[in-house]
Amino acid sequence: MASQTKTSTSDLSWDHAVLDIPERGIKEQREATPAERARVVHALELAGCAALKAEYTIKPSLDGRYRVFGTFAAEVTQACVITLEPVDSIIEDGFDVTFWPAEQVPAAESGAITLDDEPEPEAIMDGQIAVGRVVFECLAAAIDPFPRKPGAELEQRASGPPGGEASKPESPFAVLAKIKPKT
Repeated sequence: MASQTKTSTSDLSWDHAVLDIPERGIKEQREATPAERARVVHALELAGCAALKAEYTIKPSLDGRYRVFGTFAAEVTQACVITLEPVDSIIEDGFDVTFWPAEQVPAAESGAITLDDEPEPEAIMDGQIAVGRVVFECLAAAIDPFPRKPGAELEQRASGPPGGEASKPESPFAVLAKIKPKT
């Protein structure tokens, strides 16, 4: 049974209707269209995105819940943080997310974060599993926040008076020693 996609306002409209997912689950391969890649470039402030592909499986489990797992690969171009020249990179990563009916998703705890806990389940909204949103968020998290072109370095400038020896900053402990009254 072929899965149905739904047009959405997300950057990757790769939604699957839960009614179209058979008991055995589905395996999908998706490739972002030029328009979807353009929206990803705009949303993530990239210089370009030459390719974005994902392979994933959606498996139903108990109580209307679904597990979505797979991998994605993207070819992105960013601006070097030092030279602003283009930096190309290939990003490959995996994801494993559970989707629950919205009424089963537990309420968020007030500010308490436990690192050992499993990731919170995603809500199934309007009968749709938003795989595109998951891939987009994983891509956003995997992008290098400070891309640097190989060999690019910041200029080191000496501080202090021109032509003179740059003075070393005083140690914080030396500053404190001057403040402490001597008895």
